[in-house]
Amino acid sequence: MPLTDRARFAIDGTEPHEVVSATSFEQVSDTLRRAGEHKLAVAPVGLGAFLHLGGRPRRYDVALCLDRLNSLVDYQPTDMTVTVEAGMPVSQLQAVLGENGQWLPLDPPSPDRVTVGGLIATNLNGPARLSQGTVRDFLIGLRVIRPDGSVVKGGGRVVKNVAGYDVAKLYCGSFGTLGVIAEATFKIRPRPEAQAVLMLHFPSADQAMQFALHQIAALQPFSLELSNCDPVHPADAIGFRLIVGLAGVAQEVDYQRRRLSELAGQAGCRLEYLEGQAAHALSLALRDFPVSGPAGSVDNTDPLSKSPTLLRCKTSLLPDRVAEFCARVEEEVGLRGLTVQFQARAGNGIVYSRFALPDGAPPDQFVSLLDWLRILVKKMDGYIVVEQIDPALKDRLDVWGPSGGAFALMKKLKDSFDPQQVLNPGRFVGGI
Repeated sequence: MPLTDRARFAIDGTEPHEVVSATSFEQVSDTLRRAGEHKLAVAPVGLGAFLHLGGRPRRYDVALCLDRLNSLVDYQPTDMTVTVEAGMPVSQLQAVLGENGQWLPLDPPSPDRVTVGGLIATNLNGPARLSQGTVRDFLIGLRVIRPDGSVVKGGGRVVKNVAGYDVAKLYCGSFGTLGVIAEATFKIRPRPEAQAVLMLHFPSADQAMQFALHQIAALQPFSLELSNCDPVHPADAIGFRLIVGLAGVAQEVDYQRRRLSELAGQAGCRLEYLEGQAAHALSLALRDFPVSGPAGSVDNTDPLSKSPTLLRCKTSLLPDRVAEFCARVEEEVGLRGLTVQFQARAGNGIVYSRFALPDGAPPDQFVSLLDWLRILVKKMDGYIVVEQIDPALKDRLDVWGPSGGAFALMKKLKDSFDPQQVLNPGRFVGGI
């Protein structure tokens, strides 16, 4: 049965009282002004696929949907810039750019269900981050509608335009708490001429990471992922694998592939070279791991993807601490009778963890596990964020963890930009 608009945009079980599907920037401005006048709380939404991220809203009156604001505003292939409205799905943008052999070098999970506005607001990234960079690296201009309904612009539509450059960056990763992203301009790049995917097998995370940091890193791979499960068939227990993505001109990729084969032979590890559909399926599974369920589903309405027996976390560490983290966590969850699947961005230290409870076990076991994880990660000079958990548990924990020294500045910005707390109250760090 199709979801109603209110159910479609429910956040942690809370439905908005009203859904406004904006068809113009003026309508967005009018909606925000009305919200301020009547002290209503507004959540900017796109296609609704990533509403599980963040804390529970303190108030939620209006879902302001921008998926109809999805036009291509300006595209200059020779200048390698593109401007689009915020409601355009990332996959649609990539298809447009692909007609000229170009792309926005970002590969967020489920790109057909994340809009450009959502990409920026949540600062989503994928395996390509290792070599290509983050959303901030490609964002050169932004049009934002502030909570009082006024429109501000930062940056421009040419790469060398630096006016307002930092203003545009300010909204990236702000989780929709400072303004509604309406339009964005990106610099783009040519698509790689050739690509390859190779997989190396190791008995432990430590051996895999030693090889990754001291052997593969010198090859400057396109992506470098560490996993303790088969990303295409997550139920298979297989030790640890390094999945190496190569991309660039054909001669460069061929050299990297041959050199990697030599290094694998010297290390005595098994290497697989994937081609065609197998390589494509693996690449998609790696990209979508942070949001996919145990069966690989990225459907936000799929019970497996929303199961209370699942906990998803994102941990940021120095790369040389990843192996230790994985080993310690595997040992702990084994003692607790749980299971865990890892996928780490081996080159930059980001670890996505997916925990599962045995059938019939109460989900509140995750609360004590998270307490243990936060202590571990703090000792390792990292931080951990809960990306998905049973909504009923969000009242008993802080999904963002300790706010850190930057919180005072973040709170000051929020109070300055949104003094009436109109946008996404309670959903960002420290309850902002």
